[in-house]
Amino acid sequence: MSVTLSHQSALDVIRMLRCEGVSVHDMDVIPLMAPSPWVGRRLNMRNFSSDVWRWQKPSDKRPLHILVSAKQTRVRGKGIVAHVASDDLPAGSILWLDERSSVVCPELLFLQMAETLPLPALVMLGLELCGHFSRQAENPLTGDVVDGLPAATTVKHLERYLSDFRGRRGLQKARVALQYVHDHAASAPEAVLATMFGLPPADGGYGLGPVLLNERVELDDAGSWVKAKNRYPDLMFAFASVGLNYDGFKHFDIADLKAAIDAFSRLEGEEQAKERDVLKAKLVAVRAKVLDDNMRDRQLAAQGRIVFSVTKEDLVDIEHLDELTRQVLGCANKVFGVDVDRHLKTLEDTSLTHERGELLGTLTPHVGFGVTSYGKL
Repeated sequence: MSVTLSHQSALDVIRMLRCEGVSVHDMDVIPLMAPSPWVGRRLNMRNFSSDVWRWQKPSDKRPLHILVSAKQTRVRGKGIVAHVASDDLPAGSILWLDERSSVVCPELLFLQMAETLPLPALVMLGLELCGHFSRQAENPLTGDVVDGLPAATTVKHLERYLSDFRGRRGLQKARVALQYVHDHAASAPEAVLATMFGLPPADGGYGLGPVLLNERVELDDAGSWVKAKNRYPDLMFAFASVGLNYDGFKHFDIADLKAAIDAFSRLEGEEQAKERDVLKAKLVAVRAKVLDDNMRDRQLAAQGRIVFSVTKEDLVDIEHLDELTRQVLGCANKVFGVDVDRHLKTLEDTSLTHERGELLGTLTPHVGFGVTSYGKL
């Protein structure tokens, strides 16, 4: 058997591989081959037994999406959805998984998902594929998000890939979404902020784009007692030297610190003395992070960049994020002389506030808030 996974099934596989540390960008390229069931033109559950198949198994609730080169090469099977590649695919469109399976490349996946995803969800997917984080395939909305990963693609790669198509379903939406996608998002909350601030008010955003993510800022005072020679503010706005840094729940390792305190309190005598050293080390690490953050903000300010700290609590409710936005706009106006009246009027429009709140609720489940109404991100 040989099948090429596409659409949602391909997204699940790419997320699984990235969370395992696989660099999707370095996977081997193969041609799109006709699917080859073991018997006849049907695929059955024997084709997907655990000893030969490590990916999602087809089911009525969660179909397996596969890509075929022509209508005459379609295969049938319960829980199988076959998509026909109606165009000649650009080079590099299919990636090898194993002797029984392959998967569409991230660029083709982005185009395919444009067929079904709303614009904000497609922007979030682009930020994920071009960023250094990945959602879990099994629970993408509320499951843990894995950070520190190689990017699966880049904005330039996506632009070049889309330029090879004409009149393809989802192409126009993909190109629109790509205007709001940026490289180097280091975490899902950064992607949420980039989406909320980048999208225009008509699509539920603040219309404050374009933004830059994790731009390198060289420091003039690199010889100070802080050894950092560069800083990377999470998000910088283009209309003024104002930006944001997301300091989430994991920022100071509060969970690990609490675990160390709990362990220390449960022990006695010699064992408690050993655990005291662990607790002291955690406290030192947290304090060092506080000092480094303070120095980071001072160094960026010395470069003429004012960066606001954003917390998870700022994403709880649209009123909180609106207040942060007012503060950013106030700074841009009073410090840098930017005319922000148009943006302030947007904030005062109650109908737009409702739309922003709905959008924020769809984008924040992965940081612990809200219930999605946009389907699978």
